[in-house]
Amino acid sequence: MTQELFSGIERRAYVRLETSVPIRFKISGWEMGKIYAGTAKNMSHGGLCLEVHQDKEELLEKLSAADNKLGIDLETLIAKPGLAGSNKPEWVDSRVDWMRKPSSKNPTLLMGLKFEDLTPEAYKQIHSYVVDEFIRRYEDPE
Repeated sequence: MTQELFSGIERRAYVRLETSVPIRFKISGWEMGKIYAGTAKNMSHGGLCLEVHQDKEELLEKLSAADNKLGIDLETLIAKPGLAGSNKPEWVDSRVDWMRKPSSKNPTLLMGLKFEDLTPEAYKQIHSYVVDEFIRRYEDPE
């Protein structure tokens, strides 16, 4: 296998929205399992970068048993200010695409998550949130 040098061309399919949003997530297959907390550091239509500070060793152990699949509470990811949340979370599936394990230099667990099997409604909600946030951040103030 030959190693390809980086050409400087962006290969991502979607732009990243830099953010710092607290989210809830769970390990797929653990229906009655623990719900974890983390922070979405950036997101796009295709996925997000998740930062985790607590329960890192437990997560790493359970993730390998769950085929690196997570469920993300969509309501916490794209919460709209002023709207009351529902009692039942809407979980969207994702898989761990890459991971940076904690080290002595950086004790944070980082995971790149790719959304999987989004319903048309979930995709529409994520798409609208990302587009609305970009417009809000970069619109020309008059």
